[in-house]
Amino acid sequence: MKTRPPALHPVFIGTPVESGGATMPRTPVALALLCAASQIAAAQPPSIFTFDDDPAGAGPKGFEVSAMRQDTPGTWLVRRVGANGVLVHQPDPGAAGFALAIAPDTPRRDVRVSARLRLAGGTRAGGLVWRFADAAHYYAAILDLDKRELVLFRVTAGNRIFLESEDDLELDPEAWHTLRIVHDESRIDVRLGGIRVFQERDRRAGPRSAPGRSGVIAAGGSEVWFDDLRIEPDRDRRSASAWPSIGRH
Repeated sequence: MKTRPPALHPVFIGTPVESGGATMPRTPVALALLCAASQIAAAQPPSIFTFDDDPAGAGPKGFEVSAMRQDTPGTWLVRRVGANGVLVHQPDPGAAGFALAIAPDTPRRDVRVSARLRLAGGTRAGGLVWRFADAAHYYAAILDLDKRELVLFRVTAGNRIFLESEDDLELDPEAWHTLRIVHDESRIDVRLGGIRVFQERDRRAGPRSAPGRSGVIAAGGSEVWFDDLRIEPDRDRRSASAWPSIGRH
């Protein structure tokens, strides 16, 4: 598992400086320094979790596990697949909710998250989580192979609020699938295998909704394998609009 240093706090240019109770304008030097700091923050490398260095049979190092609408977060273990490590959620046939594994990364508001996943057994549903504050407040995109659909929702006060979905997906049930989201203010782009499935705006959450951490999610009764979890700030707000699309947007 490889983690990167936390990103710097964002710097807003043009705000007056408070000095001894008096307001002073920015100087050119101060503006240049602040601009450089902002560029450094934007250039922070992503956090990447490959699980290659985690011991087989152990839990994912540094991850926080949580549960929604079920008693426990289930069992999360690292498994070896050849020379590679993968994070596996083991299915619990009696669990009807969701199990979450949240990465030890800096809380982010505007964020890009991606991972490879294989829906290996059970109810075969899993995906990504971001802006996670706790088990009752987060966003998720879940791919459900049995229902052949991809669903986007927000959880607020423990209630799921569905934002968008795409059904009748034709996917290889034995293959690995790459799921990626970009959340920029209220706009959320979701793509699967490099193709944009849909784009949605969650205006009710407000453009200044709180940042949170990111991770992965599995239905309680699903066996899901995860690899190459990648988390980074959304630095290029224009790129998502250029993705090819297969669904409504």
